[in-house]
Amino acid sequence: MAAALEDTSPFFARTISASPCLRAFRGAAKPRTAGIAVVGNEILTGRVHDANAHYLCGELHRRGVVVKYVEVVPDDVDAIARCVKRMASRCDDVFTSGGIGPTHDDKTMDGVALAFEQDLVEDQHFLTVLASGATKRHRGGGACDGAGGGSSSRPSSPPSVAARRNMASVPRGARLEWPEDGNPWPIVSMRNVHILAGPPATFRAMFERAALDGRFQGARRWLGSSLWLDAEEEDVALALRNIADAFPKVEVGSYLASSAVDRR
Repeated sequence: MAAALEDTSPFFARTISASPCLRAFRGAAKPRTAGIAVVGNEILTGRVHDANAHYLCGELHRRGVVVKYVEVVPDDVDAIARCVKRMASRCDDVFTSGGIGPTHDDKTMDGVALAFEQDLVEDQHFLTVLASGATKRHRGGGACDGAGGGSSSRPSSPPSVAARRNMASVPRGARLEWPEDGNPWPIVSMRNVHILAGPPATFRAMFERAALDGRFQGARRWLGSSLWLDAEEEDVALALRNIADAFPKVEVGSYLASSAVDRR
């Protein structure tokens, strides 16, 4: 493995980074692995920029977890189910992002339920929290995946009641973890699949809360180093190949950088 190195030299145009990958564990205990399923037509059409997968990849890597897959899927139950089922069978943990609001295009719960051949059941405590307006107050008028949680100050209309019941429906057998910090949004997990909200601030808060007990900690930590070069990639390609061949258990990559902001 490459030794950790903090670069303090002036900015150069190329960065070469090294970190261990799955090859490093051949013949040894395998590292913890994860898959990330980002759900939403708005991502696939370019209307919304996904920040959650980028954030989670960094957090999991920092914890020594190998992210094997990142996939963006549409708001389609079958597509979500296929993606989740495949990842769940190949990874220790799967995280979904988005698609858990009250509208017709929020299909993540349905997709996860189908992946495990389960139906959806209404969680009464979740429904009570939604009906109380706690979610709306907590988010200052917003809600999970952009949905309102209702308000106790005025009667609920039949459509809003139906929307809340939709949000409170989870796969049969799923585990709901309620926070102790006043946040009204539970973390819903179906076996090794963890269902998180789409808005980045809520997504991050939910992951950080779940990770507090160390459940997503890998058995090993990565060591990495970066070398910044003022060179074209073709000028260093042969040297990089020789290094990669000489150290097959170390992942070596070359990445373009256009400004000092890219130094990471």
